[in-house]
Amino acid sequence: MDEKQLIKTHEIWFRGPHHEGEQARHAEHFARWLPGVISARRRGPFCLEVEYDLSIICLKALRRILQEAGFHLDAALMEKLKCALVDYTEQNQREALGLDGCSMPAQKNRASGEASVIRDRHEDIPERPDDPWRHYL
Repeated sequence: MDEKQLIKTHEIWFRGPHHEGEQARHAEHFARWLPGVISARRRGPFCLEVEYDLSIICLKALRRILQEAGFHLDAALMEKLKCALVDYTEQNQREALGLDGCSMPAQKNRASGEASVIRDRHEDIPERPDDPWRHYL
């Protein structure tokens, strides 16, 4: 596969307000240091454009890392549909290249609210595998 096909450019949209002010500006500085990110450019107060190497990281991982860092990502229906399509195509492209799943943050995601209380009480309950489409419902 051509190396140019592995370099992806996508926009990540944020929603406000945020306690640190303009999220895109802070996310720009944060994302530049992530492995696989070639460049990150602010396109407005709520938009960050990232260019990354798909063989190292995918958009799903970038969005999850930003979320875990405390950024508020846009959850509008159209944005969710766009992300679902990108995630699906990137997952298929990575599988065609023989690459494993996308590099995800090292720490395990914790459920919030009532689900975490129940899980804390019953540590022996196995977690369900992450269904990629469930995230967008």
